[in-house]
This record gives sequence, C-alpha cells and structure tokens, in this order.
Amino acid sequence: MIGEDKRLGSAPSLEDVRRIGERLSERSVTGAAPAGSGRNNRIYRLDCGGASFALKFYPPQDEDPRDRLGAEFRALDYLGRQKIAAVPGAIARDTARHCALYEWIEGTPLADPTDSDVDSLAAFLTELQDLRWRPGADEIGPASASCLSPAAAVRQFDSRLRRLMEAAGEHRELSAFIADELSPVAVSVKGRGLVELAQAGLDPAADVPRSAQALSPSDFGFHNALRRADGRLVFLDFEYFGWDDPAKMIADVLLHPGSDLSDSRRRRLYNQLGPAFAISDPSFNLRFRILLPVCALIWCLILLNEFLPERWQRRAIAGAAADRETVQARQLEKARQLLAWIYRSLAQPDT
Repeated sequence: MIGEDKRLGSAPSLEDVRRIGERLSERSVTGAAPAGSGRNNRIYRLDCGGASFALKFYPPQDEDPRDRLGAEFRALDYLGRQKIAAVPGAIARDTARHCALYEWIEGTPLADPTDSDVDSLAAFLTELQDLRWRPGADEIGPASASCLSPAAAVRQFDSRLRRLMEAAGEHRELSAFIADELSPVAVSVKGRGLVELAQAGLDPAADVPRSAQALSPSDFGFHNALRRADGRLVFLDFEYFGWDDPAKMIADVLLHPGSDLSDSRRRRLYNQLGPAFAISDPSFNLRFRILLPVCALIWCLILLNEFLPERWQRRAIAGAAADRETVQARQLEKARQLLAWIYRSLAQPDT
C-alpha cells in the first residue's frame, strides 16, 4: 500500500494519477490503483479499456541527484525503437510531475531462476551489445556508478568504505568485521590487481575506450525480471542504464544479491558473455579477473548500507516491519558469505 513517505514525497491522489494517465496515454482511464513502491519510486496500474499501462513516479531526492526518470525513459525508448522485445515499451513522460508512462507487463517474479533463465539473461545482455553502433546509442550517458578503469572501481570501494566506517563506531560487530575481515582482503585484492596490471604494462587509471565499452543495465539481475504466461522473461528497471566497462557490467550481474546465483550458474552466464568481449578487447580477460573481486568487495559494502543512519531512516519512514538489529545482523551475515566467496575466488581464480 502506498501512503505518506517523506523520502518519496506525498503520494499523488488517485484522481491526479487518473488525470496524468489520461493525458499521457490519450485514452480514458477506467481504473487506477497502486501497484507497489520501491525505495526510489511509486508505480500505479492504469486500465484503459483493453489496454493497461504502468505510471511510474520518480520523486526527486536531495541525497540522489541522478536523473532516474530521464535515464530509464531514454533507455526504454531507445530499446523500443531497436525492436527489443524483452523490455516494457516507453509511452510518454511528464518531467514536471516526475513521472513516465510505460507498457504494463503482466507476469510473475522469478522465485527460482533456472538454467534456461540464465540463458535468457545472457541472450538479452548480448542483444544489448548489438545496439552499440546503431544511431542513438551515443545519446545514452554513462551507467550509474560506472567504472571505466580499475582505479575508478577502487575509488568507489574506498569512498563507500569511508562512509561505512563513519557509521561503524557505535556498532562493535561491524567495526570488527571491517578491521579483521574485510580490510585485509581488500588490501590483498588491490595489491594483486596492481601487480597484474603492472606486469601487463597497463595503466590502472586508463579508461576503457568507447569502442570497447558495453551498454549496461546496471544494478541488474533476476529480481528485475518477470515471467510472462508463455514463459518468456521481461526485464525491468533501467533507471541506471548506460555505458560501462563490460568487465564491470558482467561482474555486477554475476554478483548482484538480487539474483543469488550459484557458482555453476555464474560460470554458465559468464561463458556466454565474456568470450565475445575478449575477442575484440585484448585486455578484457585481465580487467575482468581484477575487477571481479573488487566489485564483490563493493557489493559487501552495499549489503552493509543498512548500518548507515540515512538508510535506516528511509526504511523506518517506509514502514519497515523488521527491527533494526535483525536487519543489520542479516546483512552482516550476507556480507560475510560474499567475503567468503572472494576468498574462494582468489584461491581458485576461474570464474
């Protein structure tokens, strides 16, 4: 249910939703109802006779100035013009009201993705790369939190770690985890990466050229997919879409907690994506090997965002049911599990 959420702003009335929907769809809206809310947006289902639409609101946030509406609408509009069928169609947008109208997707979340679903995700990401040279692709900006060099990925990790350490003082277990478990692994990962880059004669601060970059959904996984009645998958949430290093794009997809892929399915997905980039990008394999554990360390920190005061305040405003200590303990255990995976990957570097 969608009510008052100061972080998202006041919820629009259903009458406002109906009026906006009629203007954007140029149809008579016969029904309007909340369809859910995420941490950054609200979505309403609009019924217009024989058609249904999703009206998505993107309230501006002081702590996150990114243009999520513009990024997602441009992405889905571009993908629609390129005849990509596995995404919702972009219909119209109203930047003044911070909302956009999309095709409504009827489907069910993926409770337990199969090997076939992994193959569908790989096929979709491969299809995106076929669009890189088509007209309009250059109008797309960088992906959210893109890292076009190994040095940029390390800077992102260091920045997140500094912010988490500021909040760790009052959390003894978190402080111990950072000092005794996370930091030693981070030192090892960064040191090994620098050595490998130096041996290959590569500058860690050099950006991947545009010709070798990938179109990345960013922050993407099976949690952003629905299964249609015929079994086909549709992928949602392109608020952070843009250009990125393909090594980071693949690493993020493999590691995203929302997908929770087994090691065997990570290998299956990588084997369908990595070799294609390696053919035309001589340094891809090395960058991927270096970036995979760095990205995993970044995801450890993202999992621990619940320790940040502003993050918990958002959850409280949104009516989080679980108590703070329970949520933080759960996220700390997830970070430990991911850190254990990094240990294993360092010992056995094959993906």
